[in-house]
Amino acid sequence: MTTEHDPAPAAALARRFADRLADLGITEAQAAARAGMSTVYLRRVLELGPGFDPPALLRLSAVLGLEYEELVAGRPVERAARADGPALVGPPVLGELDVAECWRRLGSNGLGRIARTGPDGPVVRPVGYLVHGRAVLYRTTEGGALAPGPGGDAAFEADRADRGLREGWSVLVTGPLEYVTEPALLAELPEPPADGRWVRLTPTTVTGRSIRAPRKG
Repeated sequence: MTTEHDPAPAAALARRFADRLADLGITEAQAAARAGMSTVYLRRVLELGPGFDPPALLRLSAVLGLEYEELVAGRPVERAARADGPALVGPPVLGELDVAECWRRLGSNGLGRIARTGPDGPVVRPVGYLVHGRAVLYRTTEGGALAPGPGGDAAFEADRADRGLREGWSVLVTGPLEYVTEPALLAELPEPPADGRWVRLTPTTVTGRSIRAPRKG
């Protein structure tokens, strides 16, 4: 799957991000960790630009102490308060979710993303997931980019953001991948496509962030 993006906004976004890192005296790796994402995923977000993953950019704007619009589109001009909600009065506020809350937010299933390093470089793909026994399960093509194999641990991210990016959350799970082989478990799972297999990500780390934009009053 390819993601359409305009390189001009992406390049400007990456430049603003780098400039802000220099102003704050922090590294790319530190910014990624504080935003609850891997450096591989952060670079993918910057490469694909503002339309790829707005919740991830919302977390980054909080880490950088910027308003969301300032990060993605440059310094904002004065604008009237929105008619559909309270006006934003500063950069989003980032909080931490404990492990139990992370699993609660993930629920039993949903949509997320898998990020890993493959033979041709970083790969980020959307997946439908299930949670089973504190592990994340998803289906993929055997031997494909998201299949178990060389490349180290994978990262799984799921997030939600409300209309207007006023609040949301993000959960990041990292760990090794393996094919699901237990007959009893496979019997419980939906049948994958003819050339597909179920894959399990067993967590070594589970972290989460809440995002809340401050309001007047």
